[in-house]
Amino acid sequence: MSFKSFLLKRLIIWDFIPYSLRWKKSVSGIGIIYVGTLEMMQEKYGKDGVSNLNETMYNIGLGQSTEILKTLGLKRDLDGCAYVLLAMHRIFGIKSKIIHKDDNKIVIHARKCRWGGHLKKWNVRTCLSIDNYEAGLIEGILPSSEHTYTKRRSCGDNVCELVISFSDSN
Repeated sequence: MSFKSFLLKRLIIWDFIPYSLRWKKSVSGIGIIYVGTLEMMQEKYGKDGVSNLNETMYNIGLGQSTEILKTLGLKRDLDGCAYVLLAMHRIFGIKSKIIHKDDNKIVIHARKCRWGGHLKKWNVRTCLSIDNYEAGLIEGILPSSEHTYTKRRSCGDNVCELVISFSDSN
């Protein structure tokens, strides 16, 4: 046994696996589980199965929205909503940033994620399904806002662009 192998085994036994490695493998695993779940729901239950998974993702986001907002000490406004999204993006390995902000609109660009482009079976449909989590987060924080993706990396754009806004009538 090489010294390197010996040392790595000791690190595992002593639970000194670097957190960055744990995080990367966990996030990647979540993506793999999600792709598999989506495929299984489609095969076993058809369109209704996918709709149920989408609704579940939305409800998880909705349920976590207030907790995340309070944990981060943010206000229930556009800025707070955007930073909740940025925080969740960081947790799930998505590199994103606010590129425009005014009183009625915030635009977020996501330029890289741990799933899209990294997992073979990750596609537009998978992105659309998992976006329901974000929809739940946004609607839980700002129920009167509108949110749309105007660009998607999974559709060939160089970034995903999420716009959260209030209509003129609000």
